[in-house]
Amino acid sequence: MAYPENPESIILKNEYYPSGLKEIDIYNYYQSVKDKLLNETRLRDIMFFIGVDINQVIVKRKTNENYIRLTKENYDYYITGRTVSIHSTMNYYETFGSIDVDISEYDGFQWAKRVTYDTYNYVMDHIPIIKTVKIKFTGKNSFHLICDFGRKMRIETINDLLFRFLRNSPLSKVYTISGKRRPGVPNLDLHPNKYRGAFITLHSLSTIGLKCMEIPYHELGKFTQKDAIVKG
Repeated sequence: MAYPENPESIILKNEYYPSGLKEIDIYNYYQSVKDKLLNETRLRDIMFFIGVDINQVIVKRKTNENYIRLTKENYDYYITGRTVSIHSTMNYYETFGSIDVDISEYDGFQWAKRVTYDTYNYVMDHIPIIKTVKIKFTGKNSFHLICDFGRKMRIETINDLLFRFLRNSPLSKVYTISGKRRPGVPNLDLHPNKYRGAFITLHSLSTIGLKCMEIPYHELGKFTQKDAIVKG
């Protein structure tokens, strides 16, 4: 399956796409980032969020009882005008871990950026085993901090290290560090740091149609969700 059979069919409609994001828009976007996506998903089990009606998606994680891997050969089969979002999963061993800034959309995007700044600065200044940190916009209302350890470790070890550092940091006095967010309190979520823990793939669209993007630290302050809209 390649070019959409119904290119003008609307898949998503929301405040970012008041006239609707169509099959052809999604198809063209994913064709434009094909090489980047293949690089991000290489040797990873993945899952698809597939649009079955306007603003309705189903999750596809397996085919014929096997987990799905995206390759150059099957890309045009799996990536259609209804493939809304692509999530990757963690392997047993990784060089990185993720700190997910979990914040209610009702608390505002500026707060999400404030928490991201606070966490980024602490991690870079006080956790010497982390080599670099990248800020990834999730395509919705918050960010992931991708912490590179520079060497492979068991993903559970990475999770334990991040938890211990964050729990003993001043951040734990202001934010929760747990599996669930309390109302009104941002949470630094480490839940994806486990075998087959899922996370949105860089360069994918989210389920509301915004691009998952890396945001340079010095550009975070001026970044808005509208910067991640797919241009028709």
